Amino acid sequence: MQKLKYLAASIGMVFATTATVATAAPVEVYLEQNVASNAADNGVYSTEAGATIETSEDGYVYIGFDDQGWLAAGYGYNFGLSEQLELNVYGELGKWETGEELLVEAILQYNITDNFNIFGGYGYNRSGDIFENITDTAINTNQFIAGTSMTFGMFSLDYTYTHENSDGSSGYIHQGNTGYFAQDRYRTNEHEVVLSAQIDDWTPYVKYTYFNTGEMELYQNNVPVENDSIWTLGVAYQF
Repeated sequence: MQKLKYLAASIGMVFATTATVATAAPVEVYLEQNVASNAADNGVYSTEAGATIETSEDGYVYIGFDDQGWLAAGYGYNFGLSEQLELNVYGELGKWETGEELLVEAILQYNITDNFNIFGGYGYNRSGDIFENITDTAINTNQFIAGTSMTFGMFSLDYTYTHENSDGSSGYIHQGNTGYFAQDRYRTNEHEVVLSAQIDDWTPYVKYTYFNTGEMELYQNNVPVENDSIWTLGVAYQF
């Protein structure tokens, strides 16, 4: 599975959800381990690490990678529109062993109280494997994002829903024998819940992701990608 092609991009702030706010500390690093998923059932337990680095009062840089060959770097900026309303814009370039992608997001967050907010926004992703890039048939994906975040004492609970609508791709590649690849248009829905605890500078968390692929629509290597329930354990540390 190409990480960002099928899963919403995380910018490292596990208790702030997807690109909603910049990190409150100058540097935050995180490490997370996949403990249950379709991939884990096949013996692949991916490990991910990354850092969010504050570059100004409202700007930040994100760097992330995993042991499956994924690497990404991005920049985000938070605009305070009012005391309760914030706009976060984020851009990211990602790469894996056989492909690459571009991601841009804009998230509008409304802070109902100091401990509770709701947010929604739009993302655009352009991704492609080597064959798709060579033939200029990369996949364009529109993302629609909504969710909420709340804190109670030392604990935080976050929910993010992401709907993706992709245009698919098809083409020929001439490398020795002619090869053909195709991916029809497809839609996916992702539900992500993160429960975390703030303990001094440490934030351990557990994340559950349900990924609905609209089975028989999304393919990888000509095989339908099944719906997936993913459990992840992680920890973040603020400097």
